[in-house]
Amino acid sequence: MTTGFDYVIVGAGSSGCVLAARLSENPAVRVCIIEAGGKDSHPLIHMPVGFAKMTTGPLTWGLVTAPQKHADNREILYAQAKVLGGDSSINAEVYTRGHETDYDRWANEEGADGWAFKDVRKYFLRSEGNSIFSGSLHGTDGPLGVSNIP
Repeated sequence: MTTGFDYVIVGAGSSGCVLAARLSENPAVRVCIIEAGGKDSHPLIHMPVGFAKMTTGPLTWGLVTAPQKHADNREILYAQAKVLGGDSSINAEVYTRGHETDYDRWANEEGADGWAFKDVRKYFLRSEGNSIFSGSLHGTDGPLGVSNIP
């Protein structure tokens, strides 16, 4: 019996699961994915309107921000999921990604080589399985399904 892993991925959110799936396409590679939370079996996870009740409770880490100077020093809830599927399990089933100018700013102003939109666009297209849109900005064959609410 073989022991050990070539890759250990911490977190079974969208990114962790896609990364594990991609790496494990090579049968010679052993991948381990670790998730602190349990199964995504809570009924509110599978209802788009359920997200309002999912920002606190046992499926989140219960994090808050540092006191916010311009918000009367309040600590603001920072919902981070602790469940298989990660934040995608508690975000109202909404798919979003940054605007292309955000990526270009990281590359141009922050020196994040390889993070300009022209560099990361191919990864978005490869990962996205969009049944609503297609074309130069949306992928249709990737493992991350994107659709309208039925």
